[in-house]
Amino acid sequence: MPPTSSRDFQKAALQRMTTAEVLLREKLTLDAQYIGGYTVECSLKALILHRTPETDRPETLTRITSSSRMHRSDVLLGELRDLGVALPLALAKRMRRFDWTTDLRYETGRRDTGETIAFLKTTKLIFDWVEGQLT
Repeated sequence: MPPTSSRDFQKAALQRMTTAEVLLREKLTLDAQYIGGYTVECSLKALILHRTPETDRPETLTRITSSSRMHRSDVLLGELRDLGVALPLALAKRMRRFDWTTDLRYETGRRDTGETIAFLKTTKLIFDWVEGQLT
């Protein structure tokens, strides 16, 4: 069932984060990064919906779930900026090193373990920040 609310997106984010951590423990670093990137996407979408006026949410939900460009964190961060929300500076600095893309689904092999650990730490920090914004 597709997400329809901020909480739905945040639940999906948590599940992707948990899955990424399991993949990392199994040393499947590329897969951990691929799945982990969806943690950020889902969390940012949760915050977008949360900050969108209720009357505009159906249209916003359709917009953020129907375009491939809405997988991109820079696009989602632009949506948040339009709503008057900016990442804290520490998170923004971490996001500059965030090179996640859905194109990872076509890659094979593994990624550097340290890089993957740092990547997943960033995804967790963003998840936690969004969680704080939703309460």
